[in-house]
Amino acid sequence: MDQRSIDTFGSLSKSSTQIVGFSNGPRLYVERVLKEIGLAKYFEPSKLFGVTDVLPHCKPDSSSFEFVLNKVGAVPKQCIMVEDSMKNIRAAKSLGMKTILIMGKGRKQATLNKNASLAEATKVGDAPDDKDQAVDAAVETVAEIDTILKEWKVISA
Repeated sequence: MDQRSIDTFGSLSKSSTQIVGFSNGPRLYVERVLKEIGLAKYFEPSKLFGVTDVLPHCKPDSSSFEFVLNKVGAVPKQCIMVEDSMKNIRAAKSLGMKTILIMGKGRKQATLNKNASLAEATKVGDAPDDKDQAVDAAVETVAEIDTILKEWKVISA
């Protein structure tokens, strides 16, 4: 994880913003990934959810989102979902959340190489689409989220 991303999480943690992690991966995997990329300290254990915490539901099922929102005491209109899956972006938007789509390096400029284009073809209905009405903002990498959060006045410029 680059320093810009870590700084963004640091800014968020100093604000009144709750930082909640929610993944379709197992909780232990999510914890390990967050530790590896240097972000674990920003996620309180009670605000970190893996698929094992929300079963029998998982994203994009609205019941899984509702479970997490209830556990952390949040309402959708006060939430921002940062996600790389269009299915999950659409589900979050349908509940009233703001959304930030992580498209992946080179995808906003449509400079995908042949292998990346082939991989996208396997994600029918789920490939990143920054023109989708469920997308409030799109970035290529996590490092760019700070720009959106500053524009939305979630963190200070």
